[in-house]
Amino acid sequence: MSPYFVGGLTMTVIAFILTLIWYANRAGRNAARVRSERQGAATANEEAAASQRALNARTNGIRSNNELLGTLDKGEF
Repeated sequence: MSPYFVGGLTMTVIAFILTLIWYANRAGRNAARVRSERQGAATANEEAAASQRALNARTNGIRSNNELLGTLDKGEF
């Protein structure tokens, strides 16, 4: 075998290994980003649901005019 053939084969193997490493690294970063975005979306959904429950409790929790006036006088509404 000629030294050029061995050198070319060596360079091809090295390039293949480096390409695999690059691809695995990129796939790992993408997977981490997807997990992070899913977690962020879940957190945002939980916060929105909690805010909606708080708004519903505040809006629908007052039953009489006296309770409304008392809440307004305290400055809590």
